[in-house]
Formats: sequence, C-alpha cells, structure tokens
Amino acid sequence: MIRNYLLAFCLILGCSMIMNGQTPCSDFNATTSPAGNWAPSPYPNGNVSVNFGSPNALDGSQYLILGDQSGGSWYENSTDFRSLGKKYLGQCLYFDFYLKNDSGYGQPYHPYITLSNGVHNASFRANVTVTPGSGWVRIKAPIQLSSGGILPSNSEGTWVLNTAGTSADFDNLIMNSTTLAITPDITSTQQEIVFFDNICVKPCDGCTADFTLSTSFSTLNNTATATINLINPILYSTPGNPGPTYIIDWGDGSSSNYIYPTVSHTYNAAGSYTICVSENQGRISVCKRCFTFCYKPSIPTFTNFSTVDSPTKGMEAIIKAELQSAESKDFTLVPNPAKTYVDLETRLLKRELVTVRIIDNTGKVVIERSENLNSGTQFIRLDTQKLMQGAYLVEMKSDTKVSTQKLLISK
Repeated sequence: MIRNYLLAFCLILGCSMIMNGQTPCSDFNATTSPAGNWAPSPYPNGNVSVNFGSPNALDGSQYLILGDQSGGSWYENSTDFRSLGKKYLGQCLYFDFYLKNDSGYGQPYHPYITLSNGVHNASFRANVTVTPGSGWVRIKAPIQLSSGGILPSNSEGTWVLNTAGTSADFDNLIMNSTTLAITPDITSTQQEIVFFDNICVKPCDGCTADFTLSTSFSTLNNTATATINLINPILYSTPGNPGPTYIIDWGDGSSSNYIYPTVSHTYNAAGSYTICVSENQGRISVCKRCFTFCYKPSIPTFTNFSTVDSPTKGMEAIIKAELQSAESKDFTLVPNPAKTYVDLETRLLKRELVTVRIIDNTGKVVIERSENLNSGTQFIRLDTQKLMQGAYLVEMKSDTKVSTQKLLISK
C-alpha cells in the first residue's frame, strides 16, 4: 500500500468585458495551411488567386492576398462563422482591409464583408473609403438584430440586405448564418488585388488585441505555470500615437508588463486564480480580458499499487498507444526520442480547448497542459527537461476525441 497524491486541474474561462476564448478568428498566421477553413466558392463563383504576405502594418502579422480572376471571385468560410447571432449577439465582426490594385476603378472604395444563410445574404459596407496604397483600415460590424425594420449600423458602417427580403429575413440570416465571404472583385477586368486580415469576432469595446492563456503543471514539483500570449497586439508607436500597453494581473498579488511574444508566471500554492490583461492607452484603461484557472491537490487517498499504479498497467497503455499511432496519427511528436522538449503538432477543424498529458509507466500524470488553439495546424511545446529517461504515454484530448502516442525520453 502506498499513498497516492493526485493533482486535480481545472480550467475555467471567465470573461469581464471580453470575448469567449472559442470565438472564431482568422488571422492567417499559421506557417502551414494559413487559410484555415477559407476556400474559393464552389464553381463558377470561386475564381480567385490566393497568396499570403507580411507584415500587416496594424499589427505586424501575416495577411491574406486575394487576386481577382474571370467570373465570380468569392473566397468563403462555411465552418467558423455559423450561427453568429445565436452565439455572439452583441459582439462585433472585425476585419482588416488594404486595397492594392483597383483595376482602374479610380474612385474611393468602401470595404465590405458578406454574410449568408444559404437563402439571403447581407453585406456590411464600411463608411471609410480607401484607394490603392492608401493604407490598412480596421472595421467592426455589429452582430445585432434589426430594430424597427432598420438594419443594424454603427459609426463605421451599415448592414445592407443584398437579396430581396425584409428585416425579419436579415434577423434570420444573422441568427442562422452559414457562410462568411470576401472578394477582390471591383470592376469587370481582372487586375484587382486586396488584402484581408484578422477576420475575428470580438467585443465592440475597442480592444486592439486578444490573447490566449495556456496552462501547465507538473507533479514533479507541484507547481502550475500560466503563459499569456497576445494575439495581434499593436506593438509599435508613431509620433502623437504611442500605441497601447498591456499589464497582466496574475491573480496572486503580482503583476507584469507584457513583453512580446509571451509572458509566464509560476504558482507554487494551490488555489483559484483570475488572470487579467488590461489594455491601456496612455493613462486610460481601454478594456480588460480575463481568464480564471485553478489547480488543487485532492484529499490524499490510499490505493493499492498493484491495481492503480501498476507499472504493468502503465506499460500496457504505452504499448496500446504505440499500436494506435502505427494505424492513425491525430498528432505527431518531434523530436521522438526527446531530450529537453517535444513539439506536438496537430491539425484542428475548429478553434477549441486542447489538453495534453504526459503519463509515466506507473500511470502517473507528470505533465499536463491546456491551451485554446485556433483551427488549422497548431503546435504545443512541452518541456521535458525534468523527465527521467524512459517510455511515456502522450495523451491529447480535444472536444471530439482522445488520442495517444508513445514518447521516448533519452538523456
């Protein structure tokens, strides 16, 4: 009989004036498959060239380049922006836009983005105008219902129903949206080039950046680590416009200034912690984004080594994982064998919370990490410096599946 201490871990997303961590966001920053779930419309309306460039002057990130071709030139996403009104009513749909070539249009151009439910479609037409090379603009469209028969609008633009219908049809479209679409098409010729970036659902409170919280803990030293990574922060300043700054309150009495790209903090005491990032413009606090996570040791229990922590049971799990990985790989481990770190690479169909655990041959969880990941190819780096040489089981759990593989540690 031995005393078995279990470390229980929970991740709770709590928001104050913030977006839910699972809100859709296309930033086109992935090194592989940066388009994510975006693709040309079905023939004959999807004649568009697709490339990627950098940097977007608003945040220094990679962006999408669309070129017009003959016929329709629509580029759409029918996965990430479904049922916007049911999920995100009261928030805003943001997008960044740059006009590279207007194919001789010769007039100020109003950027727009189009939403459809398969029956009707509506576009949010920005008030701001651009001309070729005039610079990036950031636009936010309200995700709202019509009021008194009038379609939603704000200081940045107005929703317009493109198909014959009523305000009730627009409301149904917002609540049951199926597809978000963008296009470079301006004239009847095929020389137009436009850039899009950061097509994201976020609060309408003026925050310029979102962030992710990744958490991990180790039973080797009973500590938890939280890491803040800001998405699309504006990190530059111009004369008269110093740009925002970010302060992180770690929820345990300590705070840090955000320094690109990530800031981490270690917790030695069990408890529940609310981590908040405040965005400041000069001395004014623009908004605050918060996560809450907790970790705590459970009440010590006595268990039978042979039935719970059996090395044989642990090895059986590792062998099973090895057989599974030979048949199908939902993720890859590089390098394997590993020494000081291992990168887990996976591809997600949507943005979701992913939990990764490393389990030793006794069945004990030695490392666990939870992180909100965007759709497409994503990477999670795990620190294995403190693991002893030997065979381990790596388990990845998402919203839809649990997958395992064998990991070897070689010192």
